[in-house]
Amino acid sequence: MNTVRSVGYGWLVLIAAGGGAYVFAKRSINAERAAKSARDRELAARQQALRDAEYGARHPGSVKESAEGPLAALGARRSQNGHAVSDFTGEPSREASSDPAPTRHAPETQAEQEREKSKYEASEVWRSRKGDRLS
Repeated sequence: MNTVRSVGYGWLVLIAAGGGAYVFAKRSINAERAAKSARDRELAARQQALRDAEYGARHPGSVKESAEGPLAALGARRSQNGHAVSDFTGEPSREASSDPAPTRHAPETQAEQEREKSKYEASEVWRSRKGDRLS
């Protein structure tokens, strides 16, 4: 006969068994993930070693960087006539340094500097034609 005590005991056993199954399943899943991750890292290391060996065999002197660094060649680009190249399309950090001059001149006196507004600031305050709605 099902009493309150036996039903409670049944639920307790069921919950404990489910919790234990979850813990053991989680451990095995984590172990499988760790093993797969180790295999993937080992495979990637082997492939990188093969790539390095193949690249080093084909280009023995170019594996090491020059003394100036890897970006030194970018600064020394020359056109066919020997002049330095100033078109840095696709290189935003170099494009920014060749931006055109700002449209406004620097203020000459302290008074000009105090009343000067930025190029994004309106020269006069905007006022609605309808007036102040709170008055």
